[in-house]
Amino acid sequence: MSRLRRLGLRARLATALGAVAVAAVALATLLANRGLDASLTDFARERLQASADHTAALAARFYQREGGWNERVADELRHVAQANQMSLVVIDAAGRHVLAPTGARPADAERASAPVRVGARRVGTVSVASLGSGLLTEEEQDLRSRLDSQHMVAGLLAVALALLAAVLVASSLTRPIRRLTEAARRVERGDLSTRLRGDGGGAEIEQLAHALDRLSRTLEREEELRRATVADVAHELRTPVSGILGRIEAAQDGVLDDERANLESMHTEALRLTRLIEDIGRLADAERPGLLLDRTALDLADVARARAAVYGELFERKQIRFRQQLSPAAMHGDRGRLEQVVDNLLSNALRYTDPDGAVVLSTRRQDADVLLEVADTGHGIPPEDLPHLFTRFWRGERSRSRATGGTGVGLAIASELVRAHGGRIEVDSAVGEGTTMRVTLPAGPEPHAPKTDPIR
Repeated sequence: MSRLRRLGLRARLATALGAVAVAAVALATLLANRGLDASLTDFARERLQASADHTAALAARFYQREGGWNERVADELRHVAQANQMSLVVIDAAGRHVLAPTGARPADAERASAPVRVGARRVGTVSVASLGSGLLTEEEQDLRSRLDSQHMVAGLLAVALALLAAVLVASSLTRPIRRLTEAARRVERGDLSTRLRGDGGGAEIEQLAHALDRLSRTLEREEELRRATVADVAHELRTPVSGILGRIEAAQDGVLDDERANLESMHTEALRLTRLIEDIGRLADAERPGLLLDRTALDLADVARARAAVYGELFERKQIRFRQQLSPAAMHGDRGRLEQVVDNLLSNALRYTDPDGAVVLSTRRQDADVLLEVADTGHGIPPEDLPHLFTRFWRGERSRSRATGGTGVGLAIASELVRAHGGRIEVDSAVGEGTTMRVTLPAGPEPHAPKTDPIR
């Protein structure tokens, strides 16, 4: 068994299929031989019984002609036995031997008997047996021998063909698996552009190939995203670090007159670095598989109202009208994570809305969902930028984005947190008119409504 495990799949399949084929051929040959033997034996018994019946008919004719049993009848029956190469015994009605056994025959030889009748009267019994070895005649034994030989040849030929078919079938079954294995090894070596196909391997192999191909494509996308993330992080860090180093070097060289302004600028760049690092950490948490949420029953309106109180002064300082339209929106969610979503949406609206503009924060229940919307009268988003809006580190008009202080991960964080709650985030925007960010989340029971099922 251990040696079989060390064989390849093709060898094991060929061995298994060959063994099944050999067993099937052997069983078929055995059953055919047994059936043939039984048929020949039945035929020989029928032949022997026919000889007994024929001899009994002759004995009755001789008896009737002679008027009884006598030596002349015995001689004629002896002649019949010799002519038919059989051992013959004739007994009269009283049980006396009319003709003793003729010919050499083993005591346990199979015999056939038939009554001798004259009219309706039974006058004796004949018993016959074949001469020679066994029940079969020499011709029948020769026929059986030839048929056995033909069966053996046919069986060996069938075994050879079955083994050949087993090898071919095993090769056809393992060929797509070998292709998949080679492709998987290329992926393992880092060639993530390798595509995996299961052509010719049946439905199961094709399903396996599709699954592996999807995995390869996912790994390829993740690798591209990783490289892009590293490049983006390096790019985002380079500007503030370069600014800080430049001002430090300028201060060391004594070319800056306003030391306080220099420190303020360095402090601003350091805060930007801190904000970027914190956002990257939040994004990593939000994208972690199986993000744990501390779900509780809450009203999304209360969450939005609490964060609006923090941002109200910021909007006022930038001379942006800030309105709240908060209707009850009961749900089950993680309050801290939902506060992050509201913060990111309000921060985005604050960043891209000019003075004298307006921002409206609203919540409401709609059928089986609750909605959170942040609408602004800001710059708007070009249609070609909308597909990239929730891509981490992506920002339209990078120079303008950097001037507004964005890191390019806020909306990506919001999108991941909303997805973790089983919701979705959508955007309606028109250039020069403004943008509406809409978050849709599964609703919970209405406030004060009796709960019928425990929250799991």
